[in-house]
Amino acid sequence: GTIIIAIAIWSEPLAIKIGYLDEDFTSRLFDAAPPAETWGTMFAPARGFERYIAYEMLRALATHLGAFYLLGAVRDKWAAAKTADKRQILSRGVMNVLFLAACGYRGLMMWRGWYVEAGWPSIPAALQHVHSALTVGCTATEGNWMTFWKSSDGTGCAPLRFVPQTAHERLYDYDADFQRLSVVMFAFQWKNLLDSVYFDDGLIFVIHHSVVIVVSLFALHPFSHLYGSFFFGVSEVSTTVLAVVALFDAEHGVEELERDFPNTRLVIGGVFAVSFFIVRGIIWPYLTYFYCRDGFRILDNDPDIHSRFLVKLFMGGLLTLSVMQVIWLGQIVLKLREELGGMLSSSKAKAA
Repeated sequence: GTIIIAIAIWSEPLAIKIGYLDEDFTSRLFDAAPPAETWGTMFAPARGFERYIAYEMLRALATHLGAFYLLGAVRDKWAAAKTADKRQILSRGVMNVLFLAACGYRGLMMWRGWYVEAGWPSIPAALQHVHSALTVGCTATEGNWMTFWKSSDGTGCAPLRFVPQTAHERLYDYDADFQRLSVVMFAFQWKNLLDSVYFDDGLIFVIHHSVVIVVSLFALHPFSHLYGSFFFGVSEVSTTVLAVVALFDAEHGVEELERDFPNTRLVIGGVFAVSFFIVRGIIWPYLTYFYCRDGFRILDNDPDIHSRFLVKLFMGGLLTLSVMQVIWLGQIVLKLREELGGMLSSSKAKAA
């Protein structure tokens, strides 16, 4: 199991050595956007990525399989891994945590690169500049320069390369790092979808994985790379913590984890609640608003729109996922109330 997981994590040099991936596959596939004549077609922009998609799906499968075998080695010593069903749940969790953490890391590294490029002195300054770039653009006047990041000569606003000044550029700007992230997400969500159907996770998970598969496919046109750095990247930081929390759930996870590590569960649950509120409860709706605003603008005024259908599909998919965030946020609040109520009751019982 350890060997399989190690191969999955560090498999890229091996895939190149055996000839499955070309040595220059990264530059060949991701340095430039697909030909403009393919934009707006259904599947043409994804052609050429098939081998890499299959490679990423195999990595996910190998991680899942390796974790399952690794847990099998401790099944007689650890109750949480005693049965095949429990090992299956835990091994899927390992796969989800590793892949989601990798996506979150890629998104954060994209944002870090922009932060360094812009030369911001602090995070508040970065937030102020990005908000101004999204709301005002470079049409700032002397009266509102105080709330806008000035250019180096102090005569006007400083445009950001990664937050272009028009809706068209914000939605069609190409980013090689995000293009690769889209391919990884497409492959990973196919594996997740197959797992959800096989293990009967429920309709909401099937819908979620299906929506992300469609969006990640059509993001390759390229489309929505700027906003996608959050929705496919940074937002997965909170999802990574969720994947860990889910393993402690008595109904969908492994009950022995909750029994044996109650304090760990509470700490991780608290971290998840905070991360979900910040990432999904604040940043998600904030960027959703600007994304939909830009989408409506190009639908109304952009003669170079690549596909009206796909723009509407993206907006519909994002709104569908946003509704799911509200549902999940409500479930988190109810769960927190339940947990806090149980802790208070336990404290009162001990005091009595």
